[in-house]
Amino acid sequence: MQLRTMEAVSVVHQIRCDRCGKKAERGGLGFAEMMSISFDAGYGSIFGDGNRVEVDLCEACLRDTLGAWLRVRTVADTSLATKLAAFKPEVHGGEFPSSQSAGPV
Repeated sequence: MQLRTMEAVSVVHQIRCDRCGKKAERGGLGFAEMMSISFDAGYGSIFGDGNRVEVDLCEACLRDTLGAWLRVRTVADTSLATKLAAFKPEVHGGEFPSSQSAGPV
C-alpha cells in the first residue's frame, strides 16, 4: 500500500542569462537551451571553501564565453531499428523482439 502526502515543490519557471539578460520561460522556446552551472567550491578553492558557485547562460553566451573549450558531439543513431539490426541472438543469447512486433519506429 502506498500512502501519499502533498508537498510543495520549488520549480524553476524562468531562467535569465547572467551575461546578456535574455529570459526564457518554462515550456517556452529556449528554456531547454539555457545552461545552469552550479557547484560547491572545495577546500583551497579560489572561490572560497564551501561556497556555492552558480551561473546561468543562454546558449549564445555559453558559446561566446566558453566556446573555445566546449566539446560538441553529434548524437549517435540509437533508434530501435539500429539496435535491432545490431542484435545477434547467437552472440547475445536470449530473445529479442522483431521490428514488426515492436511497433512503428
